[in-house]
Amino acid sequence: MIFIIERIFPGYRKAILDRLATKYKLHFLHTRTGSSISQVSAPYSVMVKSFFYSRNETNMFLLVSPHIIKHKPAVVIHELAMGIISLPFTFLLSKAMGIKFVLWGHIHDRKKGFHPERSMKDRMRLLFLRKADAVIAYSRHEKEILSAIIPAEKIFVAQNTLDIPRLSGIRQKLESEGKHSVKKRLGFTHKYNLVFIGRLLPAKHPEVLVKIYEGLREILNNDIGIHFVGEGPCLAELKEEVSGKGYQNNFRFHGTLIDDEKTGAILYASDMMVMPGYLGLSVNHAFCFDCPVISFEQGENGPFHSPEVEYVVQGRTGFLTPPDNVKAMTKQIADYLQDETLKAEMKKNIIHTVNNICTIGNMEKGFADCLQYLGYRDE
Repeated sequence: MIFIIERIFPGYRKAILDRLATKYKLHFLHTRTGSSISQVSAPYSVMVKSFFYSRNETNMFLLVSPHIIKHKPAVVIHELAMGIISLPFTFLLSKAMGIKFVLWGHIHDRKKGFHPERSMKDRMRLLFLRKADAVIAYSRHEKEILSAIIPAEKIFVAQNTLDIPRLSGIRQKLESEGKHSVKKRLGFTHKYNLVFIGRLLPAKHPEVLVKIYEGLREILNNDIGIHFVGEGPCLAELKEEVSGKGYQNNFRFHGTLIDDEKTGAILYASDMMVMPGYLGLSVNHAFCFDCPVISFEQGENGPFHSPEVEYVVQGRTGFLTPPDNVKAMTKQIADYLQDETLKAEMKKNIIHTVNNICTIGNMEKGFADCLQYLGYRDE
């Protein structure tokens, strides 16, 4: 039996956990929070008791010990999050019971970096990384970093992804309908369309799209639509700015959409997804619908991209422009939108990435390789 322990059961995790549950006797232990992330359940999931020790919903204690003692799993795979203060107790209990212990997740705080020489939290993180029987990282880059401090043979990569088969099925239906028809159905009236999908938070800088529009409107004869999918604290100010400047005909606010068919259609009808803030699984989401991604390169002040930024290959599947340089981003978008050859080539590259790189199968293989290394055999 395998236990996987995480703070919550986010909807985007279900596809990989479903796959693992068909091959292994799996219990997924988690709690539920007030997070804006969609949370789900499954026959193999177990809601555990928990308590929070601060207002930060990621700082918690998960009461998993009774479940470990009762079921005696062969392997425990635990989220690598130092805010889960039950992690040390779970680690010690697993060791005492002869249970293989694996850490899975981000190897460090992407904003603060990894500095065990001056950070107590990072020293603790390093201790667990060294003492764990294996580590499952989100990206090859993380494995490279880890290989300098722990044996490379106990590090495995399960590149984070979404339910690619299901999303690709939606995309195939859209392809059959045709882009022109999809745009007409959605009410897209402009030749070019840019989309932002996600929470409208200050850290994601959605206001940058207003500046980009101002830089593009003369170049593209004002034949460009800007689409926001999502809500958040920046929404009211964005709407006020758009209205005050008389840009209403070029901006659409679609609100929060959780239906993948609706968001998929918007991505498919768009020429590019623009994310001035940090990139995460939104990259995979966009690629499933042939939509390239542009963002800023990570600088000293961000954006602090998640590992999925690895899928954005410069000039092949998207673009990363100099940090905070809106003019450079605007020029890159303009050049791309007017280059039909590049568009066609990039679409091919994105389809290859979806079909061969950011697949559920590759993510599953990271877990399978780890379990094989540990000598695990399902009952």
